[in-house]
Amino acid sequence: MSSLELPSVTSARAADIVGLGYEGFRSYLKRGLLGRTGMLPGFHAPGSDSFDDPAPRAGWKRFGATDLCLMRVAKILMDHGFNFTQASSIVSRHKLWSDIQHSDAPVDRYLMVWPPYADHIFYELSDLHHLPRDLQALSAEGPVTLVNIGDVQRYVAAELTSADPS
Repeated sequence: MSSLELPSVTSARAADIVGLGYEGFRSYLKRGLLGRTGMLPGFHAPGSDSFDDPAPRAGWKRFGATDLCLMRVAKILMDHGFNFTQASSIVSRHKLWSDIQHSDAPVDRYLMVWPPYADHIFYELSDLHHLPRDLQALSAEGPVTLVNIGDVQRYVAAELTSADPS
């Protein structure tokens, strides 16, 4: 099922799906989680102030599948020792948002992240043959976090279509 076909949920239900408490979820949104990813730039009259809120989702009341997938990936990264800024920077990439948004079904793309600077690589299906070699090379230097984006998409889709009516 496409991300566009899945229902949206309230902030409280979104927090549960992401794996955070409600207040923690709202705090991350206020700090700018996902930034303006997937949003059009603001329209401004010539000569007027052109400020675009860097944390526009802080005021949102409902969240869709793509945003929830990216927020869940950020939570997974933070659970594995990356800080908020590093995790948010990784999941705020427009290409990742677009890939998830335009998928007809979950796709097993992989995100590999390693410390100390949260360097990362996205592996599309056509790149997966590089993954074992890169994983072996980076594992020799220290811990590596590997996230299957397709698994996150499947989890979020299952949660959105479950019996919880929010």
